[in-house]
Amino acid sequence: MIAHISMPATDPRTTALLLAALIDGQAFEFPVVPGAWIAVANDGSGLAVEVYPDCMAHHPGVGEADPTVEIAGPATMAWEDQIYVDDYQVRPSAFHMALATRLSEIQIIALAQEAGIRAVRCERAGIFGLVELWIDGTFLIEVLTEAEVARYKGFMNPAGCAGMFGPGLVPQLAA
Repeated sequence: MIAHISMPATDPRTTALLLAALIDGQAFEFPVVPGAWIAVANDGSGLAVEVYPDCMAHHPGVGEADPTVEIAGPATMAWEDQIYVDDYQVRPSAFHMALATRLSEIQIIALAQEAGIRAVRCERAGIFGLVELWIDGTFLIEVLTEAEVARYKGFMNPAGCAGMFGPGLVPQLAA
């Protein structure tokens, strides 16, 4: 299960509102990162998508955690993830996400069009279908309707993947 994820956008508010509609949730200003918004699902899953201004980036903190420090409110300690302006980050990459929605394809496409976002219906190798949303023309979000989630789950498991990709490897965990 993915609990939350972050992504860049030129217009974090509009993108968070679109995402909130897709995941049947709400959008909030996200005070941890200046100018950021967060979409939070209503279904109790804890799913959230943080949407940062496209000039922000994650950087590793320094030092070790100090257990004596008391944290009050949204604060970032020096040893934690540091999020700050680091030039514009929006560019095509290998990173994307897929979200499930209760909305229909027509509703997904209409919401995207209202937000000025490219939306296109796609079929992935005849296994499952989705709507591609291209945030700022560079960040891919795949959106699956309920019917397509069922098809997706029928494939996206070790047996289904082995049938298409060949045998998998089982990780060896450290003792």
